[in-house]
Amino acid sequence: MNIKKIGLSALAGSLAMFSANAVEVAVSGKTEVTYSKKDVGSNGNPFGMGNALTFSGSGDVNGMTATYTAVLGDGGQANSNTSETFASSSLMLDMGDMGTIGFDQGVGEFGVGTIDDKTPYAYEEQWTYIGTSNGLVAAGGTNVVGYKNSFMGYNLSVEIDPGHVNNGSGGSTGDGGNAAAADSGFNFALTSSMGVDGLNAGIGHGSEENSPTASKALTTEFNTAFVTYAVGGATIGYQRSSNTSEVATATESEVEIMGVSFSVNENLAISYSQMDREVAQSAAGTDGVDVKEKTKGLGASYTMGSAAIRVLMADGDNVGGVTGVDNEHYEVSLLLAF
Repeated sequence: MNIKKIGLSALAGSLAMFSANAVEVAVSGKTEVTYSKKDVGSNGNPFGMGNALTFSGSGDVNGMTATYTAVLGDGGQANSNTSETFASSSLMLDMGDMGTIGFDQGVGEFGVGTIDDKTPYAYEEQWTYIGTSNGLVAAGGTNVVGYKNSFMGYNLSVEIDPGHVNNGSGGSTGDGGNAAAADSGFNFALTSSMGVDGLNAGIGHGSEENSPTASKALTTEFNTAFVTYAVGGATIGYQRSSNTSEVATATESEVEIMGVSFSVNENLAISYSQMDREVAQSAAGTDGVDVKEKTKGLGASYTMGSAAIRVLMADGDNVGGVTGVDNEHYEVSLLLAF
């Protein structure tokens, strides 16, 4: 028995050593405490807390580098038991000059989602908590396949969406569809500095097919373009996006975002941004007059080593393209990264 125990211990030790040599694992994390208040809906307890641990492992595969990333997160102490879940994960294979391919489950590694709002901000996009939208309708990096590479100063990122459930885009039962029809498609982002210091510009396009019936696929297309320029401590940005759809219940819109940020010093940054979204009103029961959804946001962040205090004040008018529906959101965040 003792000989067996020694043998098993030696085997376990050798396997552990083999794993350590084959894969390098790094762990990072963050914890964040927030105080927030909004006009619409119940505020409840204004305090919140969220935590996340990111595990990254990489290893050599026939001269290529494979990397696995998993984020373990929770939404705070919602009840007596904290609910930890895998918030997102990805598996990437870096092939050197041939680029990188991967499978993404919520990290947001590929496609037009990487440039959904490139205007500068000190803390979060101004539309994040208001309920307004930037108009892009990509799959959001959930269970997608991607590819990215750089060519002569241009960066290409492609996302292929084999299919996901879109709960709001299905047809009625009368035309053979359902409220959970499957969407699938592709999107890409192309960015470059074009050799100009401080400049960053890019375009993105995507197409999703919704299948409410077996005989006809309905297409939604979206486009975006942005440019930012940094000089000294200031960065300015401008972006336009649009989406059109053959789905009768879908919302079509034109979006314009403008923003500016300024680094007062190496610790303090402030920003202001504004987004105007022209929402088409062509559905049954509307008067056909487009509604302008307007969102404004003022942000600030102060960093002290691994700690940061961030502030966001945002308000939106005609939220969701509905006249008279307004919202305001105020938030203070204390972030500790390790």
